[in-house]
This record gives sequence, structure tokens and C-alpha cells, in this order.
Amino acid sequence: MYALLNVAFALLAGLLMTRIFSRWRLPDVTAFLVAGVLIGPFCLGRLGITGVGFATYEDVAALGTISDVAMGFIAFAIGNEFRLEDLRKTGRQAFIIGIVQALVATVLVDLAMLGFHFLRPDILSAPAAITLGAIAAATAPAATLMVVRQYKAKGPLTSLLLPIVALCGAFYLLQIITYWCVGYAFTTSSGRKMWLRGFYAVQTFLGFGLSPEQAAIGNI
Repeated sequence: MYALLNVAFALLAGLLMTRIFSRWRLPDVTAFLVAGVLIGPFCLGRLGITGVGFATYEDVAALGTISDVAMGFIAFAIGNEFRLEDLRKTGRQAFIIGIVQALVATVLVDLAMLGFHFLRPDILSAPAAITLGAIAAATAPAATLMVVRQYKAKGPLTSLLLPIVALCGAFYLLQIITYWCVGYAFTTSSGRKMWLRGFYAVQTFLGFGLSPEQAAIGNI
């Protein structure tokens, strides 16, 4: 009951904020973001009034299922925007732009975070540093789709934009899974042994012999 009351208040706050922001001709997504801040734990939620804002992070996390379902619908909506004739025209260009911008963002953030790790290893670990680089490649498809839908945008830029957002999302998912696996491998003993076994297998395949210490590790 309490969760449903919070959802109703959030919907009401979002609706009222869109009416206010429409006077300034700002997109509805901006109004929703401001409404989320206002009803969050640091504004109205601090008042502790039942049904008026989210008092704690646990209240926000309780609606995680709704957020997941909403993101699923957003993903389907982006896929519905694709047209085969548009992909034939912009597919290669969107693929190059999406992958390049995701890689550049990841590399730059990784370098900055790893540099900070070497300066202050007590604050930021290496696995956390490279994971932040993977997160940098993430995009916000909800905001992009909402603005396109609200203003009924059509044209070359819109046709190019949505495939780029979709590609960045897919690339981010693959990248974050890979980075988490790498971080796990270098922070646990079983993970390190797994990487060493793989390295020694490649070393043996290339014709290089194993030292007694390497052979002992490989047999563990």
C-alpha cells in the first residue's frame, strides 16, 4: 500500500512538473528529472510524511521492478523505430560512430581512473577503476527516445541517433560483463589461477616450455 502511494505521488509530481516546464518549452524528460529530485530522500522525503516523497533509499529500491519493466519497454520502443531502409543508409555510419565513441569514452575514463588508482590505491582499486571506464560507455536511451517522441522529430539526424543509442547500450552490456569478469579474476585466488592456467596453455601451444613452478600452478 505504501509503495502504491509513492508511485501515485511520483506520477502526480511528474505531471505537475511537465505543466510548469512546458511554459519554458523544455522537454518533459527534464521535468521528470527535477520531479524525481524533489520527491527523493534529500528533499520532500526528508520530511518523513507518509506518501509524500521517498524517505529512504530502500523505498526507491522497492520500485526497482517497475524501473526494469519500463526499461524493457523503452528497449522495444527503440527497436520499433528501426526501419530496414534507414539501416541500409545509415547502418555503417551508426555502427562506426557508436563503437568509436563508446571505446574513446571507455579508454579516457580508464586512463584517468587508473592514474588515480596508482596515486591513491587505498581509495580506488584497479578493478573498480576499469569498471568505471566501462560504465562511461553507457547511454540514456530513455531521455533520447522521449525527446524524439515528444517533438515528433524526423530526419537524417534522428535516423542516425537511435541506432547509435542502441549500439552503445549493447556494447556497454558486453563491456561491463567482460570488465567484471576481469576484475573478479584479478581479485580472487581462484580467478588468478584461472588466468594463469589460460596463459600457460597458450604458452605451451606456442611451443614454449613450462618451468617447474608454472607446471605446479597449472596442475592445481
